[in-house]
Amino acid sequence: MKKIYYYIIGIVLVLISLIFDKQISIFFTSYRTPILDNIAIFIDYLKWYILFSVVLLVVLISKDYKKIIPLALSFVLYFVIVNALKITFARPRPYVDLKNDLVNVTNPYRSFPSGHSTSVSLLIPFLSSKKSVIIWWVIVIIVSLSRVYLGVHYLSDAIFGVLLGYLIGEFVLYWTNKKKIMKLFYRKI
Repeated sequence: MKKIYYYIIGIVLVLISLIFDKQISIFFTSYRTPILDNIAIFIDYLKWYILFSVVLLVVLISKDYKKIIPLALSFVLYFVIVNALKITFARPRPYVDLKNDLVNVTNPYRSFPSGHSTSVSLLIPFLSSKKSVIIWWVIVIIVSLSRVYLGVHYLSDAIFGVLLGYLIGEFVLYWTNKKKIMKLFYRKI
């Protein structure tokens, strides 16, 4: 299937989830267990710069140096776009209305989009093997659902974050390959 269809499906899912966001949030937060609480809180502590450092280390170990600059550009673009959207929309987090928080968040009006979902999904275009892509999609789903479970994001925030992250990764890889920018950085490799 062409990638455009995946984006269309994602947009339709965002629109549908917008309709049922509160009900979905109530559902997720009403079935909390201590084990899932601990997993979701652990995921909450994994910030984008920790993720970036781990992925950068993996890229360095695998000696795939041509992905370093696009990866860094992707994270810069992610940081700028996500923060701009959060400030622009200033959407209240679910726990503001539903009083169902599990973690303490510094800004209660920065729900849209989910930064965790965005940062974890922007790595998918950088993966080379089909097996690693499938494993990473499972991680993306777990991270995204954990944000809803914690009550810090609505499902639409998470789905949009996944779409945005994947789009950022794809765009940067396309742009760096198309514009031959990488040749400027890696003439000796």
